[in-house]
Amino acid sequence: MKDKFKGLIVGLTIGSLLSGTVAFAANSQIEVAFRNLKYMFDGVEKAPADAKGFIYEGSTYVPLRFVSEALGKQVEWDEENETIWVGNNPKHIVASYKGGKVTKGEFDTFLALQTFFNPGYASSESNTEYQQYIIKELIQNKILSAKASEADQTAAKDNATKQITAWKAQFSETKLQEDLKKVKLTENDLLTYLITSMSSQNYILSSISDASLKAKYDETLKANKDAYTIASVRHILIGLTDPSSEKPLRTKEEALKRAQDVQQKLKNGEDFTKLAKEYSDDPGSKDNGGLYSDVEVSNWVKEFKQATLDQTIGTIGDPVATQFGYHVIKVESRSTKSFDAVKAELKAALEQEQFQAFTEKELPALIENIDLGK
Repeated sequence: MKDKFKGLIVGLTIGSLLSGTVAFAANSQIEVAFRNLKYMFDGVEKAPADAKGFIYEGSTYVPLRFVSEALGKQVEWDEENETIWVGNNPKHIVASYKGGKVTKGEFDTFLALQTFFNPGYASSESNTEYQQYIIKELIQNKILSAKASEADQTAAKDNATKQITAWKAQFSETKLQEDLKKVKLTENDLLTYLITSMSSQNYILSSISDASLKAKYDETLKANKDAYTIASVRHILIGLTDPSSEKPLRTKEEALKRAQDVQQKLKNGEDFTKLAKEYSDDPGSKDNGGLYSDVEVSNWVKEFKQATLDQTIGTIGDPVATQFGYHVIKVESRSTKSFDAVKAELKAALEQEQFQAFTEKELPALIENIDLGK
C-alpha cells in the first residue's frame, strides 16, 4: 500500500537524513511519496527502525544511517564542517585527556608508525590490549612534548630532521619512501612522530639535574659497594664441555686436576699468555692471554665475580668452580668507576624511571576517556 502526501512541506536537512526523521522548512516545498519499501542486504531483509523511504522525481531516498549501519559502517555527522562520514572518520575523537584530544586519524598514524619501526607487531594491530597500550603512549607523548621548553622543542626538530637525513643516507631515500608507503605513512608523519617523541624525552632529561644523578650514584654505592666495581682479570678455563660442539670434554674431577696443574705451572713462573693459549677452553680470551680488561664484575657469574672481588691482586688463586668448569684466576687490577664515568648510564636509568613513574602515577589521572570502538 502506498502512503501519498501531495504538497507536503519537507525540510530535508542532513540531520534528518542521518536520523531518519523529517524536519519542516517553510521555504522548501516538494512532492514526495512515502513507500513501504523492503530492503534486502545479501539476501537478508533489514528495515529502518523509525523512518520510511520516499520517492522524489523518480529517485528513491533512504535514511543514510540505516543503509550505512545495515552494511556494517559507522556514520557520523560533522556539524562544524557540514560533512557526513561513512566508515572511518579520521576526525572522530577516540580519546580525551586534560588539555587535549586524540583523533582516530592521529591514532591510526601512531599505530602505523609502531608497525613501521617494529614490522613484527603488525599482527597485533587488532589486539585490544595492544591498542590500549598504544593510545596511552600516544597521549603520554602529546602531554610531555607540550610541556617541553621552546629550546627543547627546537632541539627535537633539529635532531628529528638529522635522523631522517641519516636514514636516507644509510638506506636511500627511495627505500625509506617505499617502507613508509607500505604502512600508508608520509615522511611528514615520521617527522612529526620523531619531533613529539624527542620533545618528550628532552622534557624528561631537562628535569634530571647533576645533583640528582650524584645522589643516585651515592645511593647505589651505599646499597651495594661493588655496584660500579671494574676489574682486569686473566683466567684460564678448564671446561667440562667443548664450546663449539657442546660435547663432554672431561669429568669435574679431571677438570679440577688439570686446573691445579695449570695453577702450579703459573706459580712456578711460567708465562700466563702461553699457558692460556695452550690450556684455556674460553674462546673469548685464550688468544689474548686470558685477559678481560676493565670489565664490570657484575657481568660475571656469581662464583667468578666473588673470586674477582676477594682475590689478592697479582696472585694466582685456587681453581674456582662455575657452571663452565674450573677457572685459574689472576686479578691484575680492581677499581670503582667514578661518578663522571657512569653519569650517562645513570641519566639513562633515571630517564626510564621518570617515564615509568609518569606512566603509572600521573597519566591515569590525566586521561578522561578512551573509546576505540569506532
